[in-house]
Amino acid sequence: MTTEDGWLQGQQLLELLAVISSYPDEESAVRGAVERAAQALEAEVAAVVMGGRVVASVGFPAGKLPEHALLAVAGLRRDRLTVPGVGECPTVTARWGGTHPGTLLLARWDASFTIQEQSLVRGMARLLELTLTMLRTLERSERQAAENAELLKSLRQRQRLVEHLFDIQRAISRRRPLAQILDMITGAAQDLLGDEIVGLWLRDSPDSDDTKLVAHVGLRTEVARKRPTIPLAEAGAAGRAMITDDVVVLHGYAETSTLIAELTDGRLCASMAAPVHDSGAVSGSLMVGSHQQTRGYTASDVQTLRAFAEHVSLALTDANTVDRMYQAFHDSLTGLASRGLFLEKLAKRLGAAEHEGKRVALLFMDLDRFKAVNDSLGHAAGDDLLAITAGRLKSQLRATDVAARFGGDEFAVLLYGVATTADAVRVAERILRTIGEPMPIAGRHLRVNASIGIALSTPGMPDPADLMRRADVAMYQAKRNGRGRLEVFTDEMLLSFPTAD
Repeated sequence: MTTEDGWLQGQQLLELLAVISSYPDEESAVRGAVERAAQALEAEVAAVVMGGRVVASVGFPAGKLPEHALLAVAGLRRDRLTVPGVGECPTVTARWGGTHPGTLLLARWDASFTIQEQSLVRGMARLLELTLTMLRTLERSERQAAENAELLKSLRQRQRLVEHLFDIQRAISRRRPLAQILDMITGAAQDLLGDEIVGLWLRDSPDSDDTKLVAHVGLRTEVARKRPTIPLAEAGAAGRAMITDDVVVLHGYAETSTLIAELTDGRLCASMAAPVHDSGAVSGSLMVGSHQQTRGYTASDVQTLRAFAEHVSLALTDANTVDRMYQAFHDSLTGLASRGLFLEKLAKRLGAAEHEGKRVALLFMDLDRFKAVNDSLGHAAGDDLLAITAGRLKSQLRATDVAARFGGDEFAVLLYGVATTADAVRVAERILRTIGEPMPIAGRHLRVNASIGIALSTPGMPDPADLMRRADVAMYQAKRNGRGRLEVFTDEMLLSFPTAD
């Protein structure tokens, strides 16, 4: 699976969460959730179990629904399912409680479900639960609207919750900054629950017993700055939720720590916190608190806080997945694309160029006498030189161009849609000029030159290796002709470098 495919799958699953609530009744919502979950996760089968029976399923042959086996998987008595016509498959389940508990389960033949997929399935089950609750409330309200105004108020509250969750999901799918998403969630929690205080606490590190406040409403920021991290045992309901991995409700705060008292001006009378997860592990908690002595938290309040905490988990897992993907496909020193990512993009651009009648230019660049700088001034100076070179290289490229570090002091540039060889030459000349300017390295201003080889694609050249070899040969020719210059590939060069790669 390519990088773009994995990225698209994550976005499709996030968008899926926002679709489930559009169904008009409980039966179609459950059936639609099962079908869309199976499609999004490429699962052979999927089902929802409620009230001790399978209420919806997809993927099973007619008359061959293995209900007892599905109930065993839903009850966590087994973790694999034998699917008729397919065989034994690994499963993933997500359960919800409340007045109508249920389980969403999926089975897939070709691969087990990743931690990220498991987390997203839990988020989907949570939204399905909220949708079913909203639909049942709506049905009751239509019968009792004239008699029960409080029920209508609850329905409006549920609708507001769904709207907030939609906004949060949209922000996650559009890759907005994590801090902005977390602020959205804390603000939405205050709006829905009506408490004066909301705080999002995250562990200082995965195995740490300390936590830090990362987003809040109604807490004293200047106090939080004095103590960036605090022990879980001193974090009140937030710390207990992390320790127990469950919702914690506290009434009265005579036992609270001095720091919590300072953060809340000593006015905290009741609080509730729900755990937050990152890739399945407890990583923090979302806490709400009230100044009102009569404040009590209902089952609906608990459900609402759990929903927001689940979306914090989604945001954290998604952000960390994106960060890990970036690190895997980019050079840690320069921030440029890695060799693997560059080659993947080169192959795709060559295919597109062949289809669209365009050309691709490939530039191979090697710094001249880099080893001398590294040996005389040290590896730190060499790293600074490479980082500055990368920055100057990117400054001369368009947003559609791709630059990569191939290792050592070798760089590559992909130019898409160049009209002529002269276009590529002009870019290479700009790169040579900017790299040739003095660089502040180890307290000195050093001048470093580079040699660049240029090769352009031709019709019928689908193999990236051919274009790479030509650019490499041209680069060696530039070094042979005096360094600090560029050369454009010609077929005659192959006679001088028959084994260059």
